[in-house]
Amino acid sequence: MSVTVDSVLVRNGDLPAADLDGRVVLLSVRAGAYFGFNPVASEIWHMLSEPRRVGDIFDTLLQSHDVDAGTLDRDVLPFLQRLIDRQLARQVGRGLP
Repeated sequence: MSVTVDSVLVRNGDLPAADLDGRVVLLSVRAGAYFGFNPVASEIWHMLSEPRRVGDIFDTLLQSHDVDAGTLDRDVLPFLQRLIDRQLARQVGRGLP
């Protein structure tokens, strides 16, 4: 299922992670890899510590960064989809539009 602004996502279990100078680094035994996130991706990762509607993530990023909605659609939706595809996060439902 594709991630949309109405999707509700959450981290997938307790993945070993560390904050290094504002960047998250995590290990996924299931994927057999480690991942290093840039500061914005790290911010998103922290937001996913509890179920969060993608539209709410967008709202937070719009308020805290000099970014437009088109850029979020182009950059953040594929990032969130990759988290799902790599089983680092999971979709737990759809919020209300």
